Amino acid sequence: MNAIIVDDEPYVRQMLKSMIHWDDLSLHLAGEFFNGQDAYNWMKQDNHVDLVITDLRMPIMDGLQLIRDTLAIKRDITFLVISAFNDFHLVKEAFLLGAKDYLLKSEMTEDHINHTLSNLRLSDRQQMPAVSSKDLMKETLLSRLAAENLTSSDISTLRELLCNNEKRRLTLLLLRLNKLDANVSTPEASMKNAISECLSPNEEILASSSQAHVEIIQTSPYEYLILTLYAPQESEASIMHHLRSAFSTFRPSGFRINLGVSRISSDFSTLPQLLHEARLSVDYCFVAGNGSIIPYTSKFEETPPLSIDSRQQVALLKDQLSAILFDKRKPEIHNVIITPQTVSASHIRAIKELYMKYHFFLMDFAMQNGLYGELRELSNTYEEHLKFYGDLDSLNKWLSSVIAVVKTHNGENSMISQVKHYVEENYMHDISLQSVANKFNMNSSYLSRLFSEKRDTTFTDYLAHTRMTKAIEFMKSSNLKIYEICEKVGYTSPEHFSRTFKKLTGKSPKQFMDGHE
Repeated sequence: MNAIIVDDEPYVRQMLKSMIHWDDLSLHLAGEFFNGQDAYNWMKQDNHVDLVITDLRMPIMDGLQLIRDTLAIKRDITFLVISAFNDFHLVKEAFLLGAKDYLLKSEMTEDHINHTLSNLRLSDRQQMPAVSSKDLMKETLLSRLAAENLTSSDISTLRELLCNNEKRRLTLLLLRLNKLDANVSTPEASMKNAISECLSPNEEILASSSQAHVEIIQTSPYEYLILTLYAPQESEASIMHHLRSAFSTFRPSGFRINLGVSRISSDFSTLPQLLHEARLSVDYCFVAGNGSIIPYTSKFEETPPLSIDSRQQVALLKDQLSAILFDKRKPEIHNVIITPQTVSASHIRAIKELYMKYHFFLMDFAMQNGLYGELRELSNTYEEHLKFYGDLDSLNKWLSSVIAVVKTHNGENSMISQVKHYVEENYMHDISLQSVANKFNMNSSYLSRLFSEKRDTTFTDYLAHTRMTKAIEFMKSSNLKIYEICEKVGYTSPEHFSRTFKKLTGKSPKQFMDGHE
């Protein structure tokens, strides 16, 4: 099978060429291209291609336009897209256009690349029978629905294709797969079939199971839009019973499902509204908890009196952490945690952004206070998993864990204690406020202020006092000369050493030594 690589960055093309196990996957590299336009022109010349691995952001023609134009003339080509974390909205659009899987640039290890290519099952796809024009039309119209581009004419066509204009009850579902941990790969191609089998009509639940019908499209790597049709005489209770029964036992390996269910309608023209309802419902799983099945309620449209001022909330968090580290006050964590009881679906985006800001602040706080080592794992957990797959409960547990680490770090393990210990162990070296601040990944001005506030002395005075204390010990217990003692306590200038010694003791080094002979 022939494959091409399309990416404007030479090092990405080279990395893919060297990492892909071409022979093991029965793939042949037929070409590589700098932009989508060159690749499209080459494929138009009847060059046979089975797989296109393409970046989404490129000059001249980007990856989305390449997918759009290519699949308009060659439906049997498989697209694997490459994206950065902050371009995930482009990945979703690529899936709606027909891409089959994706690679994040930050996760492009040799094993991950080859596992993803293996999961594409290109050979199986090539042997599949040709898709009928009717099925292609249904897929196109459902993709337009997912993209919120469905016209009234499209709705009429879809109704005719799905039920020959006969009456049906319909509901829309949005199913999101949330990774159980960061190492889980993207869903395999068989996931769509598994969802379809899960929704097989149940004669014990449905009055007219023969008229039940399901259409599924994948709208993003981890999201599926499901349109379910039922007989007009089917009751709402039996429909909801069917859906709950089907998904209560659906446990795809490595994932937890979130399911949003729209109202039940008898009017195809309500499809855009049903999509809105399904989206609000699945979003609310963030509040209800991963693994929830949430039917739509009009309460999702309401906005209870919850004001989220992220700047004020971060300031509160800073105050709580400072209370733990410096003032020894008991933190009032309820001030910074958002509870499910106060949240509407309309708040979810703001809450996710707030916890992202919490993360940014906490990592900065950790760096400033010498806590980054202790918090590194929690930071990685947030970045790799909770940022994308966490619900409100897991984010609150994460925040509580961070605060617990700060609690265990106070007292003798506080930032100032660590700095004091470092000075006592390294006074003999050429250290300064700046070098110590660098050592602990702190801002030097912040360290200076912190030292003054918590120890009633400046860092410079503390360093000088430590050195003079050690110098006096040498004077009392050794026969070292003044310049030798000067070097042993970290001074390169005997004159500077003498001035500092006299300032702190009231005597010159010679006078002090003469008095202790």
